[in-house]
Amino acid sequence: MKHNIITIIITLLTVTTLAQQHNYAAAAKKTGQQESAVNDANAIPKFVAPVSVQVLTGSQGIGADVKYGYSPRLSGRLGFGIMPVDANHAFGFSSFRVMGQMSARFTNVHLLADYSPFKNSNIRLVGGAAYLIKGNADALITPSNGYTLGKRAVNKDDIGVINARVNWQGVAPYLGAALLKPFPNHLFNVNLDVGAYYISSPGTSFTGTKLLTDNQAAAKQFNSNMQGYCWLPVVQLNFNFRIK
Repeated sequence: MKHNIITIIITLLTVTTLAQQHNYAAAAKKTGQQESAVNDANAIPKFVAPVSVQVLTGSQGIGADVKYGYSPRLSGRLGFGIMPVDANHAFGFSSFRVMGQMSARFTNVHLLADYSPFKNSNIRLVGGAAYLIKGNADALITPSNGYTLGKRAVNKDDIGVINARVNWQGVAPYLGAALLKPFPNHLFNVNLDVGAYYISSPGTSFTGTKLLTDNQAAAKQFNSNMQGYCWLPVVQLNFNFRIK
């Protein structure tokens, strides 16, 4: 009987000890989970690099970019732009009417960086450069009617035409500003670029046919006038689709 009582007491003490250890372990686990939750709540959110595709439209034509966010304040973009423009316009000099057929072809690839000096990234500085694969502007001037020179009447087909061409090519640095959010919060947003490319002085040609063939002086003046056109302004809307 005495041995049975001792056995029962030892069994109860063992069970009690095991139960206490289990309670201590459960309490420690709960405390650890609470501390981990507090640490997670106080931790700085991890930056996830956004990636988007932009469709461009504006003064430099149309194009597209792939845009990558390196940090909350800095992003880069690589893309291209093309601008095919054709226009026909009638104008005149005194009583001499002409028809101007004008065209422009600009194609570029560009690498730009957006940096926000402010905590709010809705205003950013943009810098970088483009390579002008093609930068041509042509004007063909054709008489719309004949012309009377003294007592001599000259038919428009005998006067001839003038062809003026301007060609830019090479690296063009860019500086500007970007407005509105650089990346969508979810799928889509629109932002705006305003700036200018600095393009090299162009090559020019100024030629004529028939009665307009003697144009050495005019060609020299035309080339001189065009050397000052070294800025290509940019006003551009970007339709931004986030893919990451």
